[in-house]
Amino acid sequence: MRLFTNTKLIERQARIARYATFGGLAVLVGSLLLSFTSENILLAYVTLSVGFILAYIGSALANKYIREPRADHALEKALKGFDNKHQLYNFLLPAPHVLLTPNGLIVFKVKPNEGRVMLEGEKWREPFRLSRVFGGMGREPLANPGAQLRAEIARLKKFLATKMSNAALVPIDGYVIFTDPKVQLELNGARVQVARADDLKDTLRKIKRGAPLKPELIAELEKILGEFVG
Repeated sequence: MRLFTNTKLIERQARIARYATFGGLAVLVGSLLLSFTSENILLAYVTLSVGFILAYIGSALANKYIREPRADHALEKALKGFDNKHQLYNFLLPAPHVLLTPNGLIVFKVKPNEGRVMLEGEKWREPFRLSRVFGGMGREPLANPGAQLRAEIARLKKFLATKMSNAALVPIDGYVIFTDPKVQLELNGARVQVARADDLKDTLRKIKRGAPLKPELIAELEKILGEFVG
């Protein structure tokens, strides 16, 4: 498999995460000192709010761009063994994680959530856990991965339509992928394709897809996607 990842973006976001985290902690300490040494309570509350916001932003970015298993690393490991006709693009396109295959494109919506994750039809939920309250600053919420996946597929289709006249000939599939090995998926009547990263390769190999794309269409896709590499 060929791998293309926007390492500059990852490094920049990781750097911002560190600056925001340490800056936020510094402001929070300053706020604490102000509360003891200054009569200006409003200033103490303002610095407290700013410090909390910075710390939250730093933690959220760290969870996405520093914490392992990072999305691109998890997908790279999960798809290891596919031939060079498969090309994975991370943080380069309108959808963050896109796999070019001989049969079309696959968009992956990667979620790092751990513990129990339940899906019934279109409704996603996680049981309440105290650990998320006390240790989950900046943790990505579960939200609705199915809706998020559809939105990313729609953005990719719109992007391709501006680049090629025959974009409608390119099938685009999608999966919600959970990367944490401790996740416990409970799926009931799921209307979206869901898999654990550890099971992704076997899942893709078992799915019967349509006829391979024509070589000229693959070449056009490679040229368009390749514009964003480097």
